Order: sequence, then C-alpha cells, then structure tokens
Amino acid sequence: MFLCATMFSTLFLLLCLTEHVFAKDPSDVDCIVVHLHSVHCSWNTQWTPEVNYTFYSWFINEEPSECSTYLSENSTVTGCIRPYKKSQRFDTFYTKLIHDQHTFQTVHDLKNRVKLNPPTNLTVQNGSDSNLWYNWNQTSTSCVESEVRYRVNCEKWQTSEVSIGRQSFSINLPSSSGQLELQVRSRVTYECGKSLFWSDWSEPVMWSSNSQSIFNCKAPSHKVILRHFTPRAGSKPYSSGLI
Repeated sequence: MFLCATMFSTLFLLLCLTEHVFAKDPSDVDCIVVHLHSVHCSWNTQWTPEVNYTFYSWFINEEPSECSTYLSENSTVTGCIRPYKKSQRFDTFYTKLIHDQHTFQTVHDLKNRVKLNPPTNLTVQNGSDSNLWYNWNQTSTSCVESEVRYRVNCEKWQTSEVSIGRQSFSINLPSSSGQLELQVRSRVTYECGKSLFWSDWSEPVMWSSNSQSIFNCKAPSHKVILRHFTPRAGSKPYSSGLI
C-alpha cells in the first residue's frame, strides 16, 4: 500500500512539473493579417504567459525589429501589432520571443491568414421592383467575396453567397406580415490567395412589414429607414426566392 501511494505521489508530482514547464513555453506564436493593414501576433492562445517576453518580427529581406505596439492582459504582455504592406503578404514572416537566455523563433506563412473587418453601413431599401435591397461597404472589393445570412421572425438562419466584388443583395418581399433580419461577412477570395478566415458578421439590419413591430432576436438591432429605391438599369437582383 505504501509503495502504491509513493508511486502515485511521484507520478502526480511529475505531471505537475511537466504541466508547469509546458505552461512557460510560448513558442506557439499565432499571427494573422488584419484587414490588410497590420499583423497581429499573440502567444496567449492556451494560457497567459508567466513572464513578459520581448517580441521581434521581420519579413524576409528585413532586419528584425522589436514590437512598437504591445498587447497586454492583466499587466502581462500577450501580443503585438506591427505595420504591414499589402506587397508583403506572400513573403515569409519570422517572429522571435526572448526572455533572459530563452529564445523562441517561428516561421510563418501569412498568405491565407487574412481576416477582414466586418462590412459596414449595411442598409435595406424597399425597392420598386418588389424586392428588399441590401447594400454595404467593404474597403477592398476586387478580391473579396461575401456571404449573407438572414432569418424571418427570428427562426433558423439561411445563408447565400454573393459574387466576388458585389456589395449588394436582394430578397423578395415577404408575402405576409413578418420581420426579416440580415447580416453580411467577407473574406479574401481565391483570386488573391483565399483566406482561411471570414470576417466577423456585420451588425444586423432589420426590416418589418410593420415598422412599429420590430422586435429583438437576442441581438443588437438597428432602426430601419425604408426608402423608395429604383435599381440601376440593367442590374439583376440577387433574389433568394425562399420567402
């Protein structure tokens, strides 16, 4: 019995020590290009570091430079934001964390690790063609695809793809009284090196057959202004045909 207890205590101590060593290892640095404007790197994806590391980064053919904008959590440095040029997206990226005599260096491929900001200025207009027209803004359009999701009366979400470069979508006017909620998100498409990441969903916009009866679907809502809208000549609405 004593031998078993001793072995169990020794094993438990080894596990604790091993976990403690792993918890101090920040070598798993994760980097992502945010909206093609900057590179965000973090090393707190699993835990908060126990020490403050000095962070260096550089693209190929550059000299290493220390981070100028650190991110912190509870007074502990956990990440860095560094400048970025669009032309650098396909270049190899290097990071290095240093503390005392410990150095952790990582090589990154960022070409498919771009996350755009959510589309902005999402609006809905009641068109003269018996469709609801949705429009939004995304900073870059030439290599960006979008996806919309919508639901009627807070029921199950339905999704639909929007062609590359397009920043509008239309849905047939509901045949009966109801409320329609819609959001949109974007990502860099395959023509420019398809990203693994969609942007976050935009803020929702709401439409109701009775503007006085808009209710909340457990999410923030925008006040909707309905406008008489005539589509441009020759434009073809993206109609879901599901409502």
